[in-house]
Amino acid sequence: MKHLLAYFRNSTVRKKLIITYLVVIIIPILALGIYAYQSSKGYLKKQLMIGMNHTVSQTALNLDQKMEKSGNFISFMVFNPIVKKVTGSELPDILSYTKELNDNIEPTIWYYININREMKDVLFYSDYTGKQIGNFIYPSEAVRNTAWYQEAKKVSKTQWYYDQQQQVLFATHNIQKSDNTTFAGVLYVKIDYDKMFEKLDQVYDGEYGILITDSKQQVIYAGEAASSLSEKAIGDIAAQAEGQFRMQGKEYLMTRSSLMNSGWTFTYFMPTTSMIVDTKDILKATASIILICMLVLLCIIWLFSRTLVRPIHALKKKISIVENGNFDVPIVANATDEIGQLTQSFADMVKKVQDSIQEAVQARMLEKEAELKALQAQISPHFLYNTLSIINWKAVQRDAMDISVVANALSKFYRTSLNKGNHLIRIRDEIGNIQAYLAIQLIMHDDEFEVIYEIDEAAYDCETVNFILQPIVENAIIHGLDEKEEGSKLLRIGVEFVGDEIHFIVQDNGKGMEAAVQDRLLHAEGGGYGLRNVQERIRLYFGGDYGLTIESKLGVGTTVRVVIPMKR
Repeated sequence: MKHLLAYFRNSTVRKKLIITYLVVIIIPILALGIYAYQSSKGYLKKQLMIGMNHTVSQTALNLDQKMEKSGNFISFMVFNPIVKKVTGSELPDILSYTKELNDNIEPTIWYYININREMKDVLFYSDYTGKQIGNFIYPSEAVRNTAWYQEAKKVSKTQWYYDQQQQVLFATHNIQKSDNTTFAGVLYVKIDYDKMFEKLDQVYDGEYGILITDSKQQVIYAGEAASSLSEKAIGDIAAQAEGQFRMQGKEYLMTRSSLMNSGWTFTYFMPTTSMIVDTKDILKATASIILICMLVLLCIIWLFSRTLVRPIHALKKKISIVENGNFDVPIVANATDEIGQLTQSFADMVKKVQDSIQEAVQARMLEKEAELKALQAQISPHFLYNTLSIINWKAVQRDAMDISVVANALSKFYRTSLNKGNHLIRIRDEIGNIQAYLAIQLIMHDDEFEVIYEIDEAAYDCETVNFILQPIVENAIIHGLDEKEEGSKLLRIGVEFVGDEIHFIVQDNGKGMEAAVQDRLLHAEGGGYGLRNVQERIRLYFGGDYGLTIESKLGVGTTVRVVIPMKR
């Protein structure tokens, strides 16, 4: 399978078209032929089953009618008042028995035996006599313990049996005394097996099997084909439902009919191979359609190859030219189908590649310029740090400690703010940055406000985005503390853990602000490092679940909370 798929993938477009059309046409035709064959076969099976059911029902009816004649005789005898009296010993003396037998019972029995060829013998077994009376009355002592005798005592209807050991077919019926309640004996009628089932195999032609079984699945009769089956095979057939089944590697059709008088089941089965299905016409028609479709297919492929394969070959040649580095090859689509769209897309792609190459050259030049500017920019921080160091040294020489403090704070502030170009900084250094900034602000404000630090030391080694507190603190001083006219001024800087998050808190007791001002600070362009810039940088690095929140009340103060994930 893998080799076939590889061959198909590596074949030319023309070969793929041929294979595709062949598959598309042949598969439906084959499916149609198989469907027609199966439909014909199914229809034949259906008609055969209808015929089998009719024939089996008629055969079962004929057999049932034979049993009915014997059953009518049995019913007539067991309900005869004289038979009841004789069997139940209700007559006064032996002469009366002899008279009734000679005048009524025996003539009737001989008449029925003569006109009913299936009946071989008639015996009356009585529980009330100890010796044989006439030709047909016998004591029941010899058969009293047999299964059929015991069952006849319990059931008031004709029972049919087949003794396989003695090969005897017989029917029984219990006899009651004149009170119709007291058991007197059993009528036993022996049936001629051969005459009962004669010519049964001659009804059907061909290969077939006939089985007649009783309610216990005991075989009463097996036709020629069924007589060779094992007990297991017969049991399997009896357990099968009507219709089609499989036995000994062959498929069979089976139907059944019940014999009403005996309660037996007549089963008929035949192999499906006996059905003759002529599929030559179907095969000829299918082959003709396939040949015609193949001819039409070859014409269609020859026509389509001019419009499908040639544009593909032309596009392939242009791709090879571009592949060799020539991007100036003219590429024009002459159609609007998929191949034309592909050609136009390739032309657009080549144009974009050309533009990208030019942009890449320009970007390389700009990159070199940026590297030069970055090298020049490195001079500025070092120059600034050296200048501040000289100012600090000169201030110490002249004992101007306030100037020294400002110079050191400014140097520390710029060093931590620039952070060597890194975007992430340890919280320890971020707090150092804001401490340096506030040291300068306190000098500028003549210590007119107080700063309180509440830092959880466990947070010092965690990381945060660089330079996020200074814009917030600057906003708190300018818009909060500077505008407060009365009372003490207090600025609180806090860092605390809340679950897996770190919260920075900048709180002032300044003037406070309205909601519109809060919204403007977070969303309006503020120039430089505003609160909006801090918000965007935090969400850029940590996601939209983190950032700034502002809570403010006029005349009370403002609290800005910065939430970031804990990151060590």
